[in-house]
Amino acid sequence: MITSNVTKRVMTLRRSLVSYQIPFHRERILLPNLTATMSTAPNMKKIQLPPNLKIDPKTKNSAFSPFKILKVDAVPLQNEEEDTIEEEENEESSEELDIDEEEDDEVVWFVPPQPTLVVPLPGRLNVAVLDKSDLLTEAGSIHLSANVFGQDPIRVDILKRVVQYQRDKKRGRRKAKSKTISEVSGSGRKVRAQKGGGIARAGHSRPAHWRGGARAHGPKGNIQDYTTKLNKHVRKLGLVNALSQKLKEGNLILINDMMLESHRTNELSKLFQSVGLAGKTGTPTLLVDWLEEEKEQSVSHLPVNLVVASGNIPRLKILSQGYLNVFDIIKYEKLIMTLSAVTALEERLEGVTY
Repeated sequence: MITSNVTKRVMTLRRSLVSYQIPFHRERILLPNLTATMSTAPNMKKIQLPPNLKIDPKTKNSAFSPFKILKVDAVPLQNEEEDTIEEEENEESSEELDIDEEEDDEVVWFVPPQPTLVVPLPGRLNVAVLDKSDLLTEAGSIHLSANVFGQDPIRVDILKRVVQYQRDKKRGRRKAKSKTISEVSGSGRKVRAQKGGGIARAGHSRPAHWRGGARAHGPKGNIQDYTTKLNKHVRKLGLVNALSQKLKEGNLILINDMMLESHRTNELSKLFQSVGLAGKTGTPTLLVDWLEEEKEQSVSHLPVNLVVASGNIPRLKILSQGYLNVFDIIKYEKLIMTLSAVTALEERLEGVTY
């Protein structure tokens, strides 16, 4: 009897759920102001939005976030005959569903993102050089070294080994040691009487659960070495593969130089924000520069104005080519390099082979 009552309750619950789901689906199907028709343009959808629906294309929660918005004039329109045929089909479908469609002037074109194809070698090695005053203009072009920037296929196993080596080296050696009860400062006399105080009994003032007492189960002072070994040749191979991967992705940007006239952060920030780099909302960027000789206006082979101006810009890191490493190249999406840094890297990594 108990099992039969339980099954009856489950069946009634299922029926109630189904009855609630039916009108919900009908409301979704009979949206009066939302119509979608395919256009003659490839991979494009013409969507007529209701007046009370506002879509922010920048948000990631929207269904249209991966799509690109184009103006109506920029998209090829259909022929008049095809337009009339589609209008008649839309009228017939609206009459069947008894929907009074309201005309809306706001028409937005959403174009799905097209996959970016990798430029094959050796054409990939021909890279444009941008001007430091305006990152949207080209100052020339350069042909990169195939031994440094043209490794294909990319050895992911080597990248993994180098990253693990760097992280282990940063962790270093552990020599932590905590004081025991015998080492903590304090007397060994009894703190209070054993009985009669209405409080817990206590011996000395150095137990682990007291303030200023010893550490329970703390480190004993044994040296724990987390560093690992990796050959210098393998580390250079990792750097070559990381640079080749950035060029293959299209995330390598070359600039003629970064000798700034001012140390003001605002000017450098505006320069990067014009192309959507660095800053609070920009793409994480790694900037690599190199000055061969230490001059009065340089710090660690970097221009002083560049170091000072980039100090307060988030998502931006400045390195000289001598400190360039695989971990930072993979961590930051965009890699900006000056011509002097590229020349020094090619001289340093030219002889690296598998």
